[in-house]
Amino acid sequence: ARYRAGYPGQKEKEDPAMKENLNFYLGKQKSKSDCGGEFIDKMHTDWFGNYERLEVDHGYIQWLFPIREPGMNPLSEPLTAHEIDQMKPNPEVRTRLLTSYRLILDFFGMRLVDDATGEIARKEGEAWKPQYRNLQTSRHNYLRITRILKCLGELGLEHFQAPLCSHFMREVFGTGTGSGASGPLSNCAESLALYWIPVIKDDAARASLKAEVEKRLPGVYDPPSKGKGKGKGTP
Repeated sequence: ARYRAGYPGQKEKEDPAMKENLNFYLGKQKSKSDCGGEFIDKMHTDWFGNYERLEVDHGYIQWLFPIREPGMNPLSEPLTAHEIDQMKPNPEVRTRLLTSYRLILDFFGMRLVDDATGEIARKEGEAWKPQYRNLQTSRHNYLRITRILKCLGELGLEHFQAPLCSHFMREVFGTGTGSGASGPLSNCAESLALYWIPVIKDDAARASLKAEVEKRLPGVYDPPSKGKGKGKGTP
């Protein structure tokens, strides 16, 4: 709820001098992590299709998809409202963000079909299958997807949020109409319902997807039992 509301009161506490995310996306500085750092354009070129690197390196996702919350990489900075104001209208940043999105979608076995609508599909041929198998079992990527969705919403691509979740709906629940998850990404069902769909900023799209999930997972949006809270949703 705080995310969709724009983190009330947070901008006043943020330091306008914090510009590492902006500078990284402008190509002026390298990322920082325990595994070293790299300029964004070189990451886009050298890391595309390097699935082992994208799987095991836990310090790049905070740079490619910055959000206004601390992440698991202590060498990265949370995105600030001041950076957002400069990054959203910048065409150079927009182009690089789309490239980051294509890179991570490819890692997940997916592709961006339409830059305007955000439509997502499987990679062509059989190339999606090994990446889906990885995503089905490597659950730390589910936290990454929460971060990606939030970043899209912060940096002017909020209309991409619902199409990504819609694609996951198809891949989680399959083609049947009954309850339960039977698709190739069935293990993503809980994250889709409780973490990904709830961050969609478009109220109508969010409500529509939640209604569809409720049909497949009855009671998933019931209040949690006393003493059982939700876990963290982003890396």
